[in-house]
Amino acid sequence: MRDPKANILVVEDDTHLRELLIDTLDAIGYRTSGASDGVEALQKLGEEKIDLVISDIKMPGIDGVALLKKVRRYYPALPVLFITGVASPEIIGRASPDGFLAKPFRISHLEELIEDTLMGKPENIAEQIHKVMVVDDNDLFREMLADALRYADYVPLAVSSGDEALKELEHGKVDAVIADIKMPGMDGLTLLKKIKEKSPQMPVILITAFLSQDEAGRKAGFTKADGFLQKPFEVGEILDILRQITPTPARRNS
Repeated sequence: MRDPKANILVVEDDTHLRELLIDTLDAIGYRTSGASDGVEALQKLGEEKIDLVISDIKMPGIDGVALLKKVRRYYPALPVLFITGVASPEIIGRASPDGFLAKPFRISHLEELIEDTLMGKPENIAEQIHKVMVVDDNDLFREMLADALRYADYVPLAVSSGDEALKELEHGKVDAVIADIKMPGMDGLTLLKKIKEKSPQMPVILITAFLSQDEAGRKAGFTKADGFLQKPFEVGEILDILRQITPTPARRNS
């Protein structure tokens, strides 16, 4: 059995086939999870590090083609394979998946297709930044920054306060935090201090529109922030900082 180098998501509304594929791929040596439709698949993509999606085309709600379009938009480096018993070659061609198999198919053919698809992807490194928490009480700015991170192939988690951020950190894995300094209740500097007390290696980037860069930079340095930006800033600037504090190339290139 190979080491589980890839995490595969199987999207199939047929429960029997989905479980069969999951069990088979697990036995081959992959880490495998399942989703019964496109909605559940998108939810899992936002929660887990997935290296490959295998999706049926004909499903209720968000079908395979619609799912592929959303994956291409939010996770452009993530390969998607189609399995289908009904779609025509014209539909598959227009959708442009990374590969497909017509039902019924041999598992050996699926395994070969998976291997060929993943060969073009560099080895995934566990230490690279993937999930980024955005902490800001400004709803519009918070969602805009989260969308920008999503387009850059990160998985954003957006929260509106320091207290909410600490609760999320207690219950789930986050690879980096971007926090506004000036927030009601717990401000960004206090949040940074609390994060570093519990997780000294957690990268934290501070952003603000109210302090001068020199003043905020001094405070950020004193509290061991990993980066600082003054609003307004270009999205590329925050991505540059994330790449600088990431020990491997950003996930977009993985």
